[in-house]
Amino acid sequence: MSVSATLPWQVVFVQNSTHLAGAQKSLSRLLSSAEMAARHPVLLSANEGWLTHFCDEGGVARLRADFVKPRSVWARWFGGAARFARSTASALQPFHQPGHRWLVHANDHPDSLIALALARQLGAPSVLTLRTPSMSRRDFFKHGCHRHQAVIAVGSELAQAAQAWMAPRPVNLVYNGVTEAELQEPQDAAPGPRSRLLVLGSLSPRKGWQDLVEALLLLESRLPAGHLPQICFLGDCLGRDPHEVLGTARLRRFELIFEGVTADYRSSLRQAACALHPSRSESFGMAALEAVAAGVVLLAAQTGEIAQWVRQPAFLHPPGDVSALADRLQALLEMGSVEEIRRQFDLPAAQAYIAANLSTSSTLSCLRRVYESLALGAKEAAS
Repeated sequence: MSVSATLPWQVVFVQNSTHLAGAQKSLSRLLSSAEMAARHPVLLSANEGWLTHFCDEGGVARLRADFVKPRSVWARWFGGAARFARSTASALQPFHQPGHRWLVHANDHPDSLIALALARQLGAPSVLTLRTPSMSRRDFFKHGCHRHQAVIAVGSELAQAAQAWMAPRPVNLVYNGVTEAELQEPQDAAPGPRSRLLVLGSLSPRKGWQDLVEALLLLESRLPAGHLPQICFLGDCLGRDPHEVLGTARLRRFELIFEGVTADYRSSLRQAACALHPSRSESFGMAALEAVAAGVVLLAAQTGEIAQWVRQPAFLHPPGDVSALADRLQALLEMGSVEEIRRQFDLPAAQAYIAANLSTSSTLSCLRRVYESLALGAKEAAS
């Protein structure tokens, strides 16, 4: 048996984009855990952003490299991916811990080919976590997802699709989670239901902001005269003018504010009477989970796994259904008080479900099983 086959893994996480979003937040929880710290993780990224700042503040090792596009003509015909892998493998050596062997873990399919090239150069196994709900069979094979030694999928719908493409090899199902510290009681001095509603997501069409604006237009004609809540959008506007993209000038009664991205995400959440998550498509729904964990009632499109922790039909609507969204939002505004909204939502039950089933420790348990299975395979191959 090879001695190296018995050594523990040191994990290189490949994550190109470092802005504040669900995939990056989920990875940050893993990187800051005591269990992962024992594997001396290294973040490999192409950009500086929220996630790299998080690593710097938490003492997590990281390496920035200029990612190539492995499917470009330049990469295929002139060895760009191979050169990238060689230079990156060399740059990783100062981070290498004695008594460990490398394992490369891509955090979503756009970084799959980069991870495969690096793993090949390091002589290491590779793992891929799938996160994108709109992924197609074509994308799965185009990005070489089937070539990893292990594949993890976030959410049951994505896992089922990937399993059909991956068969007969298994796909490992995982649910995102939050840490115990993120589960919080609602704020005592909560604002009234008509003061401030927070919208989660981004200006990407998949996140459903346009659907919400159309629903607000319907409500302006339905609701009686008087004060209406301020609608605050918390998320990336992707370098575009949201008022122009969404046509907000058509609104006459609702005040819309676009706050962009903030690192103090939880504090912003907890200032709201209710969070809205109108997304058309999610593999899981990380932002929705974070809202309820933070002690905030959620009105959401029933997509991804959100119905696991939002159990009351009055707080769910079909994704993309503007009329249903308007109906649910009107009913919420007519409940009259934050206390009544929380009672109808049953926030304690939702948080209890999250604590029991959707924790970061559960995600780490999945990774542990996957990594250990690779270690067992390496030992058997070396015997």
